[in-house]
Amino acid sequence: MKPTTEIEQELEEASKAVVAQEEEKSTRRSLKGISGKAISVIAICFSVFQLVTGYFPLIAMYQRIIHVIFGFTLIFLLFPFSTRQRRDRLSWDGFLLVGLLLYISYYVVTHFIARADQVGLEPPLFELVLGGVLIFLTLEASRRTTGWSLAIFCVGSLLYARFGEWLPDVLGHPDYMVERIISGLFMTTEGIYGALTGIASTFIFLFVLFGTFMQESGAGTFFFGLASSLFGHVRGGPAKIAVVASSLFGMISGSAMANVSAVGQITIPMMKKAGYKPHFAAAVECASGVGGQFMPPVMGGSVFLMMEILGVSYGAICKAAVLSAILYYVGIFFIVDFEAVKHNLKGQPKSECPKFKQVFKEGFHFIIPPAVLVYLLIYANVTETRAAFWAILSVPLASFLRKSSRMSPRKIVRALERGALGFLPIAGVVVACNILVGMITLTGLGLQISSILIELSGNSLFWLLFLTMIASLILGLGLPIIVSYLVLAVLVAPALTQMGVEPLAAHLFIFFFALVSDLTPPVAPGAFVAAGIAGADMMKTAWMACRLGLVVYILPYMFVYNNALLLKGDLGEIVLSAVTAFIGVYALACGIQGYMFRPTKLYERVLFFVAAIALIKPGWISDLVGLGIFVGLILLQRPTFFIDLVRRLKSQAPEIKGGV
Repeated sequence: MKPTTEIEQELEEASKAVVAQEEEKSTRRSLKGISGKAISVIAICFSVFQLVTGYFPLIAMYQRIIHVIFGFTLIFLLFPFSTRQRRDRLSWDGFLLVGLLLYISYYVVTHFIARADQVGLEPPLFELVLGGVLIFLTLEASRRTTGWSLAIFCVGSLLYARFGEWLPDVLGHPDYMVERIISGLFMTTEGIYGALTGIASTFIFLFVLFGTFMQESGAGTFFFGLASSLFGHVRGGPAKIAVVASSLFGMISGSAMANVSAVGQITIPMMKKAGYKPHFAAAVECASGVGGQFMPPVMGGSVFLMMEILGVSYGAICKAAVLSAILYYVGIFFIVDFEAVKHNLKGQPKSECPKFKQVFKEGFHFIIPPAVLVYLLIYANVTETRAAFWAILSVPLASFLRKSSRMSPRKIVRALERGALGFLPIAGVVVACNILVGMITLTGLGLQISSILIELSGNSLFWLLFLTMIASLILGLGLPIIVSYLVLAVLVAPALTQMGVEPLAAHLFIFFFALVSDLTPPVAPGAFVAAGIAGADMMKTAWMACRLGLVVYILPYMFVYNNALLLKGDLGEIVLSAVTAFIGVYALACGIQGYMFRPTKLYERVLFFVAAIALIKPGWISDLVGLGIFVGLILLQRPTFFIDLVRRLKSQAPEIKGGV
């Protein structure tokens, strides 16, 4: 049996390797000495501020201003203006931008209340200049953290707002002067300091910090150990460890890249050693890692935007997404199992796998923080911010239940620092998104795009969903997930709801396809990271990841047409839909791998796909057709299957009766 301490050492080494890779690939500066300590102090203060205001909230405007000060200060100091600048020291441009930011923030704090009483009056020229500078700082923060894509979109929205009256009537709008545009974005809670910044400064930061605390506490070791103890010894064990460990790790990280990097450092070499081809091993980890962003309770940052747009609770979104997330991972699990059978891939010797009882005994306390979070979000009458606050606090408290896992003050401080630094790309993206939303709202572009899409689809829901899928995939290729989701939520979701789609289903549809960009070529960052670890061809890995994750391309259509998969409706309907969906996912895995009890013939493989679609489609007629085809395929593959099953049950009946 492999000792738990050995697993801990492997994960610790993997974590260090991930950090080293991130520092090497990232444009973020690596500072030491006084500069490095100063950055650490700012980052820790940022996290402490967010924690304190998570329990004792400030006035919304003050909260958002201080949040932007902390986030943008760290961005301007840590992320260089260009890649040519040195990464081991601070530069003058960063100090200049921080100085401008501090002055503008001070002006807003001291004048925004007075300006609120002067609605409708033209702001003075000095304020317009400051507003223009703040817009520039926001665009620059986004550019430094995530590249040019979002900044270009924001500039395009500003140009559209100013010159849109020159466009044809389909996309045109009334004339909006520069003064109106800047004043709307500057000293109000509708612009740069708008609702999205409010979400970032409350929900998103604290949930990112929760994931960081969980990782720093060693929860990843526990979840990996659980997966190893349960599935390490079965056929294709290393790949099944990757699927299960990624689903568990994704519950606390909410990040595909973190999932692939952290878990993949161990599971990919294990899979290769067991006999899996390098590109297949990398694809398994990539497809498994992507699921972490829609696996409750943490999920991705887009969920908080969904909360704001729809006005629903975080618990409601988690509840709606959980069955789809489970179906996704079950589908990958089946595919991995068939791959192991096809190539006779064995698991690890049972002596090398940790024992479940030992792993659970040593790490059961790691379940407490996620349980606290779920309880407070779903069952207790507690705000999302307060729930995150108590969940974060429970991590170090729970760690003290075992001497081996106690979080020292040094680990707690490191978690505070890493949480703030890991949040910076989100800060740059979310604050800049206020510009996009502001301009789309001002010009009414969302309603115009919705009308165009409905007309293009010919009032057909299926074709509207298909067009939405294509738009989501295209936007997801070049933009961060939060941005692509937000743009589509504003522009496309209204069209879906007009066609009768339940609002939460419409937004989850967009959310899922925005996530798929992590494994969809030609831009598939999750697949490329996994391929780098495996030493495999990147495009080959990406296409294999698409094949493994095929179920995620179908799931959104499933819950749009059948809201029972979002756990809405009668219990009987939900149970029936879940059962047929699981059988459908199994049939889909058979079709993808061309295997069930033996390799399939071409017509059998086609019938597996037909059965899967029929079972996935809601309605008792389609379910009966799908089940009929599926049972027929079972008999084709193994004619004596049901006879053998009855004999096995009869042979076990006396044992069961005696045991009772």
